[in-house]
Amino acid sequence: MKVLKWVGLIGFFACLIIMYATNHGIRGMRKYDAGFRLLDMRFHYTATNVNETFTKLNVGGRVAYRNYWILDFFFIACFLVVQLTIINSIAMSDTAINVLIVLSFLRAIFDIVENSILLYLIDKYPIQNNQLATICSWVTTSKFIALYLWIVGIAVMLLYPVVHRS
Repeated sequence: MKVLKWVGLIGFFACLIIMYATNHGIRGMRKYDAGFRLLDMRFHYTATNVNETFTKLNVGGRVAYRNYWILDFFFIACFLVVQLTIINSIAMSDTAINVLIVLSFLRAIFDIVENSILLYLIDKYPIQNNQLATICSWVTTSKFIALYLWIVGIAVMLLYPVVHRS
């Protein structure tokens, strides 16, 4: 179990470095579109945003973005391990633990669905599926809501003993 935690933690940071500091991530896509912004890191977006992003990237940029999402699947798994490790390291009630575990898995599931839809859309481009792009945006929003609720839950669990002592 300890090995899994370390693999998750090291994988999490390795993915972040690759995604944000190398040409296999955002830097690589900005070679094709200087104003590039990740769709999956926006709270919400439109079908027009999806199609404009794919258009601006051109063929090479779309290949780079597709590869980025494949790496993101590994990141999702590593981030889930990190979230579960954090939950495991904080003393809290079984109910709180279970809620935070569910939120962690929901975030991961939404992220997997989001990546899968975006991969489908980019593979079909220039054919556009605006309904699916809109659904994907709502999946992305749901991913962020699950993440934000998880963060609030962790903050409450960390602050509860401090506030309760007073």
